[in-house]
Amino acid sequence: MRCVLVLGAVLLAACGEQPADNLADALAADPVRLKALRAQCAADRQATGEDACRAAAEAFRRRFFSGEAGPDEYQTLADLPPIPPSFEEPEGTP
Repeated sequence: MRCVLVLGAVLLAACGEQPADNLADALAADPVRLKALRAQCAADRQATGEDACRAAAEAFRRRFFSGEAGPDEYQTLADLPPIPPSFEEPEGTP
C-alpha cells in the first residue's frame, strides 16, 4: 500500500511538468501569442497564472538563445535593458 502511494505521488509530479513544456513549445512557435501572454503576465501575474507565465518565460528564453527573436524582441545583449544599480559593486572598494 505504501509503495502505491509513493508511486502515485511520483507519477503525479512527473505528469505535472509536461503541460508547461508543451505550452512553452507552442508559445515559442507562435510569437504573437507569446507576446500577448507576456503582456498579461506583466500586467497581472497572479490572475494569468504562474504556470502560464513560467511557460512564457521559458518560450522567450528559447527564442532568444536560438536566434529566432522577432523584430520587437531583443536581438543582441546590447539591446537588453541596463542592469539596475543595486547589482553593481559598492563604491569605494578597490
